[in-house]
Amino acid sequence: MKTVYFTDRSGVEQNALQSLLAFEEQESIGRIAVFPDIHYCSERSIPVGVAFQTTEVFYPLVTGKDMGCGVAYLRIPRQDVLRPFDKAKHYRAFEREVHGMTDEGLGGGNHFLSLEASQEYLYLVVHTGSRNLGVYMYQQNCALLQEHNPGRDWLPRDVATPDYVREYNRVLAYAASRRREFVYKTYDFLLRNRYVAAGSPALADSCHNLLEFTADGVIHRKGSTQLVGDAEVVIPLSMSRGSLIVKPNRWDPAGAEALWSCAHGAGRRYSRTDTLKHWHSLKKTDKDAYRRQFSELLNRHGDFDSSILQEFDFAYKDSAMLLASQPYLLRCDETQPLVTVKFTGV
Repeated sequence: MKTVYFTDRSGVEQNALQSLLAFEEQESIGRIAVFPDIHYCSERSIPVGVAFQTTEVFYPLVTGKDMGCGVAYLRIPRQDVLRPFDKAKHYRAFEREVHGMTDEGLGGGNHFLSLEASQEYLYLVVHTGSRNLGVYMYQQNCALLQEHNPGRDWLPRDVATPDYVREYNRVLAYAASRRREFVYKTYDFLLRNRYVAAGSPALADSCHNLLEFTADGVIHRKGSTQLVGDAEVVIPLSMSRGSLIVKPNRWDPAGAEALWSCAHGAGRRYSRTDTLKHWHSLKKTDKDAYRRQFSELLNRHGDFDSSILQEFDFAYKDSAMLLASQPYLLRCDETQPLVTVKFTGV
């Protein structure tokens, strides 16, 4: 079967399914893996939440301008945590510091930096990408298409010369270095303000927007997380639910069918319109519970902007659904959010 669904096909939104079916018809496309967070993307022909393989061609624009986007964590043992984060005292200072951690910021949309906790660990989690260097590579790819295949969205495989692949990988490496910078500077903030003791925290990083050039062809991941060896990866569930930490079971044949990829998020239960309807249907006591938990994200009117509401738990699938539909994933940990920073960025 050309397309393997790691989600309920009947639950895929119609515009995403239609664009996926149209993409399937192209002869140059090999196996396609579809994940629980599939959703329509107006920029390019294939939806987000998909991985696919080609052999003789590659699609350089499929990941958009934010190639290299991914999620990293820095994991701190509970015994090194000295006290809970004081939002009233330090959130605004922390937010200002995050703004200045890099020249280009986190970026807009669903990019974020958060402190999250499980029973055994404190996690510093960041979701961001290549920013301006990704825009540069996107422009380079547009120029290559104009030169070698004008009016089409694919290039012959031999256009990806060793020099091209090195430059592409440089963009991916830059995005990963930005994530490391964010989490280590966050760690330094916590050390300076005596929230944690000095230790040797563990780092993990994963990418969900990339082309992987191999001897057998090219794996395109558009909003699908690359699984490397037995390394752990983060699947953000929602702003108010935290993250699922998983790693692949290399003995499960479904991993190869998934092109050693997995969901890069929980996937929506509700459309954006229905999410707002659900929020307005909640009792005041339930809304107030969200306001207390995420007081740092309230606007000047004491409520949440609609963009924040779109990230709350009721809008998304839960971890049990993700693990059931991706049986080759092993659950390593699950977190609860403590502090979240989101902003439009540069």
